[in-house]
Amino acid sequence: MGYEQIGKLIDRWLNDQNFRTNFRKDPEGTLQKSGVRLNGEELAALRKIDWGRPDEELKSQISKGL
Repeated sequence: MGYEQIGKLIDRWLNDQNFRTNFRKDPEGTLQKSGVRLNGEELAALRKIDWGRPDEELKSQISKGL
């Protein structure tokens, strides 16, 4: 896994409310616009996350690394 890229995604998600809001609506589109590049395994993990869950639950999961 590209830990540098995952780290960028996690940092952005945790610290940027606009990014988080957009990411909830369109994770892959927002990811592409952000410049973060994930491999197939990382994208598969991203697709498994239920982005409709409350922020606190998601923050807990995200901070553990997708």
